[in-house]
Order: sequence, then C-alpha cells, then structure tokens
Amino acid sequence: MDMNEATSKAIAAERSAAHLTIKELAKKANLNERTLIRLLQNERNINVIQLAQLAEVFGVYPHELIESAERFIERSERGPVSLDTDSGERPSVDIDDLSDRIAAHPEQFDLASNIDPHKEDEMNTPRE
Repeated sequence: MDMNEATSKAIAAERSAAHLTIKELAKKANLNERTLIRLLQNERNINVIQLAQLAEVFGVYPHELIESAERFIERSERGPVSLDTDSGERPSVDIDDLSDRIAAHPEQFDLASNIDPHKEDEMNTPRE
C-alpha cells in the first residue's frame, strides 16, 4: 500500500465517522464531487491543499490524516494478527524498555479517570 492509497483510506474512515455523504463532504471541503470520488478511489493523487480542506471539515489537523494513513500502511505491512492463545507464543516485551517509555512520556499513558476534571463529581453521584 502506498501513501496515497493509505491517505484515501484515512479520508474515507473520517468521512464515515463524520456521517457525511460524498456530496456533503465535497460541498463542505469546497471540492468538486467527482474529484473527491477519484481521491477516495485512489484514482488521483491528493494535494496538500485538498488534504487541508478535508482535514478542516473533519475537525482535525492535516498531519493527523497523514498519521492515520501511516497506521494503515503499518497494518498492511504487518499482515494478519493472530489471536490464537493456544499457540503458547507470547510477544516478547522488554519490561525495562516499557517502563522507560512510560516514565519518559507519562501523558501518553494516563487513564481517562486520572485526567477527567469531573471525575470527583461522577464518583459522588448517587446511583438510581
């Protein structure tokens, strides 16, 4: 999968999440409907301006669409994931590396309950 195909998939995923038709998205992004269809079908390369227009409609930064596209590429290169727990094989994890990563970037590992400003209110709300 190349970057253009992955970007098309990322845009299609955002369009689906936003519950927008192609016609609605084209209008909001100020793109020709046929151009948008060709972008989504990977028949046309997307340019930076189009990427920015689409990102604005989705309420994300253009680089977030690129990051999403990169994840599509990583998944396609990785291949299928097996959830077979009977094989006895477990992924190797270096605990020291993992703890160093958590220590270096604790903000990436916060639980929602740790950063939610309303957590106390919710904890003290009586159940019905």
